[in-house]
Amino acid sequence: MSATKQVRVQLDYPLEQVKEPIIYHLVTDYRLIPNIRRANIDVHTGGMLVLELIGEDQDLKDGVEFLRGLGITVTSVGTVESWDI
Repeated sequence: MSATKQVRVQLDYPLEQVKEPIIYHLVTDYRLIPNIRRANIDVHTGGMLVLELIGEDQDLKDGVEFLRGLGITVTSVGTVESWDI
């Protein structure tokens, strides 16, 4: 069993993925806990989403591969611990 991790990623959606239940699949299929930090979604142009994701290391890796397989660009945007609130 791997340790639980928390990561922060930016997802850049192509237009054809905007209406798909991406977050639902991350929760149900990959057992990840998402926290939406920022979103800009438009059904005409695509979108951008910044998420904190909590889960087991392998589930995080598999979830990111799922997203990339859909044509979503996944970019790490630092560690959660670096956020100054």
